[in-house]
Amino acid sequence: MPQINSWVEISKSALIHNLKIFKKIIGPEVALMPVIKSNAYGHGLPEVARICDGQPEVERLCTVNLAEALFLRKNKIRKPILVLSFYDLIEEDIGQAIRQNITLAVYGQEQLDFLDKVAGRAKQKAKVQFKIDTGTSRLGIPVKRALDFINKIFKKDHLQLEGLFTHYAAAEEPEQSFALKQTDDFYELIKKLEEKRIFLPLKHAACSAAILMNNFYHFDAVRLGLSLYGLWSLENGSKIRKYLNLKPVLSWKTKIIQLKSLDPGDTVGYGRTHRVSRKTRLAVLPVGYWDGYDRKLSNFGQVLIKGRRCRVLGRVCMNLIMADVTGLSVKVGEEAVLIGRVGKEEITADELAEKLGTINYEVVTRINPLLPRKIIK
Repeated sequence: MPQINSWVEISKSALIHNLKIFKKIIGPEVALMPVIKSNAYGHGLPEVARICDGQPEVERLCTVNLAEALFLRKNKIRKPILVLSFYDLIEEDIGQAIRQNITLAVYGQEQLDFLDKVAGRAKQKAKVQFKIDTGTSRLGIPVKRALDFINKIFKKDHLQLEGLFTHYAAAEEPEQSFALKQTDDFYELIKKLEEKRIFLPLKHAACSAAILMNNFYHFDAVRLGLSLYGLWSLENGSKIRKYLNLKPVLSWKTKIIQLKSLDPGDTVGYGRTHRVSRKTRLAVLPVGYWDGYDRKLSNFGQVLIKGRRCRVLGRVCMNLIMADVTGLSVKVGEEAVLIGRVGKEEITADELAEKLGTINYEVVTRINPLLPRKIIK
């Protein structure tokens, strides 16, 4: 087994805490569906799924593709699963989805034909949900063509239409006019279906931001994504997180593998981009851009060692960074925190995102999935 010197810790109690907060907000009549796509937003797909699988608040889980859903079944996850986006039309895979209580999004005629054929051979109906595009211009049938497409679904003998869903383009924005228009269009489609005596048990649209913006967006279920993990997508995200008492689920850590002393004038790292001006004690940490620690943090990032912020010196390497620990009493093997809290100091995904000019989603999802995820209390 190779030595692992950088790892991610997942707080089970924080994740359950966040689940309970949102379940309280939406109430007992609305289903809570955690989105654990893309390695659970970098937090670890099987680890997060196992926690959610044991929680009564969770109605079903959402993945981005069928490969993730089948992986969860192999890991003995039992909750119903909805594949939100894409899957290859491979008979063996689709057959497994049908047998293993996995619901597939549909948004194309070829999908309908293939799913119906495979389900017919399996002598078991394929569960599907209809993906509608109300203005995000991603996957889905445009809302103006939705009724015609639903009729095509009902013409298939081996498809079971569980529900329909859409996705907001700007639910996190303070100006809500477009989200309201999307909602109105979605409601109008539902009304037309009900006039035709078509009553579907599951209609959903809301992401994390939409859940809080307006309960008009809740419908029958909500898809809790980023905020499941204690993060928020709005500009005032830190205020909302504090107001809701959301708890960050992820911490990212490494350890010191070497300490060395530099004299004034010595340079650090590739390109010699940092020159020390005083006697400096340097800690070498076995983490770099392979792990997901962005190269833009060269000479700019900070890590927490013994509760103190220590600046990254020199360029971030593929597998190493160097941090200034001058004045700290530290030794090889001591822990360094890349994201997380030590005492009163905390480095958040939001802080890194601001430094990098990106969003917190990218910071956490780009942590290398090969790094171990450890569930802690």
